[in-house]
Amino acid sequence: MGSHPNGAPNFDWTRKDCDIWLFNEAPSDEKYKKCDAVFQLHTEAIWKSPKNRSDEKHYAWLKSGKTPKVYMQEKYKDVPKSVKYPINDVVDLTKNIKLASGKSFKNLTSSPDLALALIAQMYKKGIKYDKVEIWGIELETESEYRYQRMGFGFWIGYLAALGVNLEIHNNIFDSPIYGYEGDIALSSKDIQKRIDELSKSLGGDYQAEAKKLLDSIEGLIKKDISGEIQNNLVNLNRNHEPYGIIGGQIKESKRYLEKALAMEKETGVSVFSMGEFDGTRIDYNKQYTMERIETEKINARLTVMMEKIISLKPKSKKRKRAIDSFGNLMAQLMNKNMLLLLIVGGIRENQYYLDASNLSLERSKNGN
Repeated sequence: MGSHPNGAPNFDWTRKDCDIWLFNEAPSDEKYKKCDAVFQLHTEAIWKSPKNRSDEKHYAWLKSGKTPKVYMQEKYKDVPKSVKYPINDVVDLTKNIKLASGKSFKNLTSSPDLALALIAQMYKKGIKYDKVEIWGIELETESEYRYQRMGFGFWIGYLAALGVNLEIHNNIFDSPIYGYEGDIALSSKDIQKRIDELSKSLGGDYQAEAKKLLDSIEGLIKKDISGEIQNNLVNLNRNHEPYGIIGGQIKESKRYLEKALAMEKETGVSVFSMGEFDGTRIDYNKQYTMERIETEKINARLTVMMEKIISLKPKSKKRKRAIDSFGNLMAQLMNKNMLLLLIVGGIRENQYYLDASNLSLERSKNGN
C-alpha cells in the first residue's frame, strides 16, 4: 500500500483475508487503519532523526515495541520488532544477469521494489501468497519517481514470470502495445492547418535588427559603453523571443508535414507514433542543454574581449582587428540565441502533438 490518493481511501480496511504492507512512516497516518509489516529501509540517521520530515515521533514509535514487523537494514536492539531485510538473497535473484561494464545488476530503486523483490525471494523459498495486490503506487511525479519506474516495472515483470497472481490498482501498465496500438492518424491537412494558425502569430524581423546592432558595435565601443551593447542584445532577444519560438514550431510542423505527405502518397494515410513525438522532444531538450552551455562560453569570451578592446588605443590597428573579432563573435552569439529559440519551438511543437495524441487515445478509450 503506497501513499497515492487512489490507495487507502479505496481499500476495504475491514478485510481479514490479507497481510497489509506499508512503507516508512505511513503507519502513523490515520488513513492507514492497520498494518502487518512496514518497510523502513533508510539509514539509521534518517529514522532516528527528531526532525523526521513525515513524523517526528517515528523513532519513539519504532522503539515502543507496539509495531508490526519492521523490515530494516539490520536487526536493531532498540527496535524490538525489527527484522533484517535479506538484501544479499534479494540481490542474488538477478545474479544470472551480467552487465557489460562488469558491475553487478541492481534494480532496486524504491521501497516498493524491495517489497516486491522480497515476495519473489519468499516465493522461491516456497512461501507463497495466493495473490499480491498493489494499491496507492502510481510513480507519477517526474522529479522523484521517474528513475524509479523502471525498477518497479522490472519487479512486477519478475513476479509475473514466477507465476505470482497480481492485481494492480494503478494506471502505470495501461499503455498501448508498441506497433499495434497507440499510433495516431494525423493528416497533412491537419498539420497544414496547424502551420497556418501559427503563421498568423509571426511578426518582427530579427535578422534586420540583428544587423543594425552589429553595425552599431564599433560606435558603441568607441564610446566605451559595453553595458549598452549587452542591453541591446538582451532587448533584441526579448523582443523577438515569441517569434523565434513560433518559427521553431512552424519549422517542426513543416518537417512533420513533409513526412505526412510522403506517407499519404504511398499508403493514402499518414500515421505517427507517440514515441516519435516524445523521443524527438527529449532529443531537443538534450540539444538545448548543450547549446546553452556553448552560449554561456561565448558570453564569457565576449566579456574578456570587451575589456581588451577598451584598453587598446583608439583608431589603432589592434583595436580595429579586435572590434572585427568581437563583431564576428557577437554574430555567433546571435545565431546561438536564435537557435535556442528554434529548439524551444521544436520542444513545444512535439509536446503539442504528444498532448493531442494522448487526448485522442483517452477519447478512444472512453468510446468518444
